[in-house]
Amino acid sequence: MSNAQHDPAPLTDLDADSVTAAQPRLAWHRSSYSGGANNCVEAAPDAAFVHVRDSKSVRGPVLSLTPAAWGEFLTDVGAGTPAR
Repeated sequence: MSNAQHDPAPLTDLDADSVTAAQPRLAWHRSSYSGGANNCVEAAPDAAFVHVRDSKSVRGPVLSLTPAAWGEFLTDVGAGTPAR
């Protein structure tokens, strides 16, 4: 994100049950920074969202982000931008 004011992307109307039901069909990818350990996040893109979950709790909650929000997050992480 830039230093300008930024309105976060609106939350989706997906509920946890619908995302959980879709999980078996999603292709999850673990961050290369995890080094094979279960201490990282996994992401799974689909046609509308990038779903993110904790690799230690694959049956736990899933955060669903728009591709634009995911891209901004990755840009901020790569730039070392502190959390707001």
